[in-house]
Amino acid sequence: MLNVIDIRNKGIKAINEEIKNKGIATLSYRGKPKYVILDIEEYEKIREAELILAYQKAKEEIKNQQVEIVKSENDLKNHINELKNDV
Repeated sequence: MLNVIDIRNKGIKAINEEIKNKGIATLSYRGKPKYVILDIEEYEKIREAELILAYQKAKEEIKNQQVEIVKSENDLKNHINELKNDV
């Protein structure tokens, strides 16, 4: 785990070393973990996994008829009006 002093003294080199050794760099603030730094490839993998999970969840909700599919502009306007009335 890196702290602010590591960053101040070594800069990006400290982050690169931490990522090389551990795969991620955790930055502590006042002795507690506060931030996680990833290289862009790892971040993109995580983001892709999140999107795949959201897509799978949406497919499941459609399959179980838990969503309303808007097929026309008029349907969309009606749906928006319903949402406004619920508030």
